[in-house]
This record gives sequence, structure tokens and C-alpha cells, in this order.
Amino acid sequence: MELNYVYSDGGRSNYFKGDAGDCVVRAISIATDIDYKVIYDTLYQANKDYLDKKNTKLSKQMKSRTREKGGSPRNGNYKKIYQDYLLNNGWRYVSLRKFGSKERVKLDELTHLGTILININRHMMCMKDGTIHDTWDSRFSYWEERKAIRTANGYYERKVI
Repeated sequence: MELNYVYSDGGRSNYFKGDAGDCVVRAISIATDIDYKVIYDTLYQANKDYLDKKNTKLSKQMKSRTREKGGSPRNGNYKKIYQDYLLNNGWRYVSLRKFGSKERVKLDELTHLGTILININRHMMCMKDGTIHDTWDSRFSYWEERKAIRTANGYYERKVI
């Protein structure tokens, strides 16, 4: 199956203007067909709850970041927060990094998996039946002026019951 791309902001433009670091909110909204603002509000509350209840290295890092940019999921999301949300809502994580191996899995090798949330370095995107839904064409990376299909670190898929 061919790897395609379609522009989608997941519904962000219905609520906010401009660009944002909200790839997690967008990807989850697109994959689940749940309104962007519902996902945004849920992750915002999860961030707030984590900051209020935890005294960890991550919570301290989040608190310092909160002062600078605000605690909004539009400013990026920490895996600890969104992963708990996904795991509690019927998703499971599949790591594509094999311990001690340098082998990488390219995005076009995942096109047969239906709807998944893909993690690449510092970004999450939604793939539905071989089509990437994102605000930019995140299928490719460019290294020394060479275009190559990106590799994935892992992905989230719906648990089969």
C-alpha cells in the first residue's frame, strides 16, 4: 500500500488561531474522531493533575516549563501524561526499537495497520489506512539534501478485544 498524506489540523482551527506544538492532541482527535477541544481539555486536566499530585523530576520540569509557556497541551505534551491517557482508553503501545539493534521501521511498512498513532522523534501523527493526517507532510526526512521516508520509534493501536 502506498504512503499518502492529507492536511488535517484535527479541528484545532475551530478553537484556536495560529500554529501550536499540539501534535498529540491533533493526532488523538483525528484517530478517535473525538472533538479536538474534548481531547485538549482532557490532556490539559491530566497535565494539571500530574503537576498538583506528583513531586517527580518530570513534574518539576513541567512546572518550570509552565511558567515560561503555560501548561497548555498546545505547547507540547509529555509522553508520561498522554501515554497514560491512551492506555486507559483502549490503546496499546508497540515499540519498533529492538534493544541493541540499529534496525529501523519505515512509515511505509506500517500502512497495513489501519488507524494508528505514530511516534517519530519529538512528534506524533495519525495514520489511517496508509494516509498520514497532519498539518505538514511528515512522511519524509531530509538528511544532507536526500529525501527519505521517516522511520518510526513506535505506534499506538487500538487493543483488540
